[in-house]
Amino acid sequence: MKTRIPLREIKKARSKIAIFKAGLELIGTTSFRQVKLEDICHKAEVSKVTFFKFFPQKEDLLIYFMRLWLAERLIDLKQHPKRGLEAIRHLFQSVASSAKERPGLMLSLIGYLSEVNMHPDMPILSEAEIQILFPGREELVDAAAPNLGTLFFQFIEEAKEDGTISNPAPTEDLVKALFTIFYGAYLTAHIYSSDQFMEFYDLHFKLLFK
Repeated sequence: MKTRIPLREIKKARSKIAIFKAGLELIGTTSFRQVKLEDICHKAEVSKVTFFKFFPQKEDLLIYFMRLWLAERLIDLKQHPKRGLEAIRHLFQSVASSAKERPGLMLSLIGYLSEVNMHPDMPILSEAEIQILFPGREELVDAAAPNLGTLFFQFIEEAKEDGTISNPAPTEDLVKALFTIFYGAYLTAHIYSSDQFMEFYDLHFKLLFK
């Protein structure tokens, strides 16, 4: 049974999501740097004051995207269980697929992470956000997102158990290598003017997991 959420919380969540979707639509193939805050607010029909109430800085939209992307992937894995190397490829395939529609999004995220010099803390989703964003799937969404590195660690350990990864390197090192592939191979594909991101991911998987 759904939790009855106060109307005030529903309205807040709708405003936040409208801002996020407006920013997402404006990014398209361009760089996030080129998207003006004024244009996002105009498209979402909110004031700058309202924008900053939900996102202290424009770049927080990128982190929110990553949070929702991770929520979708975890739903996928709960509905269609995968483990080990198959689960890893599923995560990377979803990046490659979405990139063809908005290649500038991942590039903007990579650029931002390189500036802040840290992996971001994922925001906690409110009950209202979960109900609006994931109707009919609310029970599959956790308010707090797991660490992506923790997921990589789990999947690599499973792959070692399954014998699909024979690389003798410590799992912690393989997790670091996966992060390098996650961001670096995407950037390399862009440098080579290719939108075949999964081909570049698979090339690195072969080198790492042979």
